[in-house]
Amino acid sequence: SGDPTNLQTFCLTHDFEMAFAAAGSWRLGRTSGFHSPQVCNTSRVSRKSMSVVVMSNVNVLVPVGNGSEEIETVTIIDTLVRAGANVTVASVEEDLQVTASRGVKIVADKAIGDCLDSPWDLIALPGGMPGAENLRNSSDLAHLLKHQNGQDKRIGAICASPAVVLASHGLLNDRQATCYPAPQFLDQLPNPIDDDDVPVVVSGNITTSRGPGTALVFSLNLVHQLFGKAKADELAAVMLLDMNESWMPSE
Repeated sequence: SGDPTNLQTFCLTHDFEMAFAAAGSWRLGRTSGFHSPQVCNTSRVSRKSMSVVVMSNVNVLVPVGNGSEEIETVTIIDTLVRAGANVTVASVEEDLQVTASRGVKIVADKAIGDCLDSPWDLIALPGGMPGAENLRNSSDLAHLLKHQNGQDKRIGAICASPAVVLASHGLLNDRQATCYPAPQFLDQLPNPIDDDDVPVVVSGNITTSRGPGTALVFSLNLVHQLFGKAKADELAAVMLLDMNESWMPSE
């Protein structure tokens, strides 16, 4: 149906691009005007590349707190859900609803204390201030991160969180990492990488990235690690992002 009132229900099981097309407000075709760094070619999206999300047995934890960065938080959640991950958003605050860094309200699925006994394939931390400080100050999250690292299981962090959270808990002592390119954060990294051409750093089981503008590449990199290159490429095409292979982890 071309009725825009059907858009919300349609979005529940289809990619947003399909929903916009069904509502008659968007036409499939070539991208124009915007390219991510180092991207040279435009992309064409076919309907074949747009598929219904099928949930998997991959479990991802995304902790949030008051002051978490909105773009990073939602991009991580949305991209991993599109890939098929079971994503649990957990609040480190007393309430499930948190107020993000620019005032957006985000309602978590659970309190972080209710996530301690569950196994996680990935724990992915958004940045933002004072959100990263609130994540750092959660003893339950600290326990989860140290347990995750001790099992050599995947951890991701972006923006301020690599420095404020991971470095503070001693999780980057033998790891290279990147973060938001400001001295107060870079100076906290034991082995920093500060390069505009390196938006994502994968060092062992820990993946880090720089900020809101690199959140989609960061999230697709995590998809690559959890689901493989084909799934990451599929989502990149649907999202109209032409991935640079040097940003992706090796198979």
